[in-house]
Amino acid sequence: MKKHLLVTVSEKKDALYAVRFVGHFFTNREAVKVTLFYTAPKPPSVWEREKTLDGERQMEQQAKAHEAKGRRALEEAKKELVQMGFPQDQVETKLIVRRVSKVDEIIREGAEGLYDAVVLGRRGLSRFEEAFDESVSRKLLEEKCNFPVWVCRNPVLDRKDVLICVDGSDAAYCIVDHAGFILKEEPDHKVTLLLVRRKGKISTSEADEIVSKSKDILLRHEFPEERTRIQVVDDGNIPKTIMEHAEEEKYAVVATGRTGMDRGRLKKMFMGSVSQALFREMERSVLWTCQ
Repeated sequence: MKKHLLVTVSEKKDALYAVRFVGHFFTNREAVKVTLFYTAPKPPSVWEREKTLDGERQMEQQAKAHEAKGRRALEEAKKELVQMGFPQDQVETKLIVRRVSKVDEIIREGAEGLYDAVVLGRRGLSRFEEAFDESVSRKLLEEKCNFPVWVCRNPVLDRKDVLICVDGSDAAYCIVDHAGFILKEEPDHKVTLLLVRRKGKISTSEADEIVSKSKDILLRHEFPEERTRIQVVDDGNIPKTIMEHAEEEKYAVVATGRTGMDRGRLKKMFMGSVSQALFREMERSVLWTCQ
């Protein structure tokens, strides 16, 4: 069964992080279909009494300019993927004019298109910029989505392997299942199931149960057991431990669940969770999340 990815595209440089990651990560490209997705801005509304022939022409020209810019960005992205070995007939392009916000359009397309993941590029930010960040990737991760999201922030493209963070939550088991499906036909990648325990929070027997269930989910996708490793680490700073492991072993991907989506907009666990810390601080490895 082919994997189908929705890769968002814009004219910004960071959007190509997502395209280049997909192009380099997969070696069995025949098993992957990619839809490159661009949302063109909607022209500003004009009140009926303010309409003039010149005004309408100006709006039409503006809309055509936005669409032309989008088509150029899509063609450039497709050209990159084809040059990296993706068959042309497995790379589609799709441009729409926004009816709602950019984030809502991505969520709608991701859900209606039944994609296996939505892939985003993201630029690095300074601490000051981070405090006021209104990026699409941040907003998307704060919304309820029925699909996994991949965030590519300046990834190192020659890295391999996937570090999956498990903790016994439904979201963590979801990301294990997702990774198993994505990786089952990718012989170049190994998987490490990492459980980081805070002192007194998870017993040895509970940890054994969590990693055993996670491994069973992975193997259910016929992912080879010999390419699977398990690590249980005791440490109070879970995000720091995860990022240290990712850097030491040079993982291409860090995969984690994200929870707390039903706690209200100002109290979402994501805003102070492990996934939020990884989203904010991690570079070089791509973040896969599932809720």
